[in-house]
Amino acid sequence: MNQNERICHEKTPKGIQTALDSLAMRKPGLSSLVSSFGPVLVAKAELTERLSENEINKTGLREFDWIRFHRGVHLFAITGLMDFRKEFKQAAQMILPPMAEAFAGIRPDIEAINSNIEDNSFDADDCVQAFVKNDTRIINAFAARAGTRPDIFRFTLAQIAEPFKQIQARAFSPMIEEHEWPHGHCPMCGSFPAVAGLIGEGGERRWLQCSVCAHEWRFRRHTCPRCENNDQNLFEYFSDQDSPAKDAEGVSVCKLCNTYLLTIDLGQTIDPVNMDVAAMGMIGLEIQAREKGYSPQAEMLWNLTMNETDVTGE
Repeated sequence: MNQNERICHEKTPKGIQTALDSLAMRKPGLSSLVSSFGPVLVAKAELTERLSENEINKTGLREFDWIRFHRGVHLFAITGLMDFRKEFKQAAQMILPPMAEAFAGIRPDIEAINSNIEDNSFDADDCVQAFVKNDTRIINAFAARAGTRPDIFRFTLAQIAEPFKQIQARAFSPMIEEHEWPHGHCPMCGSFPAVAGLIGEGGERRWLQCSVCAHEWRFRRHTCPRCENNDQNLFEYFSDQDSPAKDAEGVSVCKLCNTYLLTIDLGQTIDPVNMDVAAMGMIGLEIQAREKGYSPQAEMLWNLTMNETDVTGE
């Protein structure tokens, strides 16, 4: 992969806040969305900024591991996730309060989970292991203790874990620079993208951003990441001509798997760009795509408020 031309966008807390402020000014109708979910993005960025890549064990992969990688097995499935037990409580304290504000429908659940973490009723080691191993027994037990549903508890753990996946992806990125990854799922954590960035003349090169660990990878311009369909007769692209960004922001639709992917032409954008913030600003296009019967290739946090009773997005 040629990493030198990857997406250039704001990832610092200050840069994300600037992008949020710009979005609220450019699209006043989204001010409520920005004020609800912006603090979550900033909190995650602040936590990621505090974490050190030097603490992550970057042991070399065996030849067999690389064979698995080239066959489409994502890197975290081979190496495992970093140990974030020491930072778990701090992460919860930073992320869960703005999460509770953003998700009014499940605010009591998130606050109850946070309270149990703060008073050490939930052991950090058990929480992390339950998440990493998807241990249904522990997750069900902790959810019952907090008076919430298992899917809400699992969702909350996933939000706490996300910055750790991002810092691990950043640390591991140099390991795969010389290795091709022709797949639509993330080479780091295996998740699908929610947004793509176009660069180069006419947006000829497309980079995908993982919806979970934020890793970016180059992918074929006219192929669906979700099902790898490349029949051009089964694609549709539309944009919001009433938006100040016009053709710079659009939705690519695959009619084979009935999914959509938000797409940003970075050569046409003027405002400071953070890919997550830019995606937030395209919620109107998402609504159009959903009304046409399409589902997102990966959910963003604010998508889930469309149906807060199912925070898993399933």
